[in-house]
Amino acid sequence: MRRHALHLLTVVTVIVVILACSGGSMAASPNAPEPINASNAVTSQTSQVDNPVFTIPAGKRLVVDYVSARGVVPAGESVSSISINLPVLHFFVVATQGSDLFGKSVFTAAQSLRVTIGPFPVPREVVVRMERNAFGTDASLAVTLAGELVNP
Repeated sequence: MRRHALHLLTVVTVIVVILACSGGSMAASPNAPEPINASNAVTSQTSQVDNPVFTIPAGKRLVVDYVSARGVVPAGESVSSISINLPVLHFFVVATQGSDLFGKSVFTAAQSLRVTIGPFPVPREVVVRMERNAFGTDASLAVTLAGELVNP
C-alpha cells in the first residue's frame, strides 16, 4: 500500500512539473486578438464633422463590430449622414432623437457590423464623419467603436 502511495505521489509530482514547465503555452498568444473599445467626442463648425476615434497601428488590422454615434446640432439644423471612411464609406442609419435640454437637435446612429480595416504600412486613423445641412455653428459628434485589433 505504501509503495502504491509513493508511486502515485511520484506520478503526480511529474505531472505537476510538466504542467508548470509548459505553463508558458497557456499564456495569451501574440497573435491573439486585442479587444478595442474606443470613444472620442469632437466639436466643429464645419458642415462635415470628422471624429478620429481610433488609430490603427502600422501592420495591424482592425475588425470593427459595432459603432455608435451621437450628433448634436443647433435647433433647425439636421444631420444627413454618419459614416466610417476607411477603406471605403460605410453609412449608418441616422435617427432623429428630438431636442436635448438646451433645445439642440440630437441625432444618433448605432449599428452592428463586421468591417475589416487595414493593415497599413503606417498608423492610420479611423474617422467617423457626420454631415449636416449647415456650417458656422457648433456641432458635436461623439463616437464609440468596438472591435478587435488583429495581426493580418
